[in-house]
Amino acid sequence: MQANQANVTFDTHEAVKALKSSGFDEKQAESVVQTINKAVNETVATKADLAILGADLAVLTKTVEGIQENIEKNMATKTDLSNLETRMMRMMWLQLMAMLGMFVTMVVALP
Repeated sequence: MQANQANVTFDTHEAVKALKSSGFDEKQAESVVQTINKAVNETVATKADLAILGADLAVLTKTVEGIQENIEKNMATKTDLSNLETRMMRMMWLQLMAMLGMFVTMVVALP
């Protein structure tokens, strides 16, 4: 969590009074309340923490969407290139057949 986060409200004075009324001496009650207060404020997410997390998640979502769009564009480009390569191979094959046909015709036409 961030250093400038707001602490969770915990009335330490009331907690010490409650522990003392149930048999704790002042030193024990203060020690228990300090421990609880520290644990609560170090582990509980505040509304501000959740807002920051939400904003970070929104940025991350936009980034992932951008990456996904780039992948889709690249896949479309690869498909286009593959189709172009296939058409070029067909054209080269047809040209080879035409050249072979002309060669055969020339050989047959020779006296």
